[in-house]
Amino acid sequence: MNSQPPPVPAPAAAADPPPVADAESVRIFEEEVRSAVSYEKGLAFKALIALAVVALVVAIRLLFLG
Repeated sequence: MNSQPPPVPAPAAAADPPPVADAESVRIFEEEVRSAVSYEKGLAFKALIALAVVALVVAIRLLFLG
């Protein structure tokens, strides 16, 4: 049996520098991020409304149909 550990691959050569974004690309990216955050906030709000309705139904059921 060979008791030596397997060879470790050498690190990759220095990666290419990231591409330089122009002002229009940055504006579009920021607009997309704002849009996504707004959408997620809307989903969170709707989830809170749904949870409140469920809590209300459970409370009414417990109090009146006990």
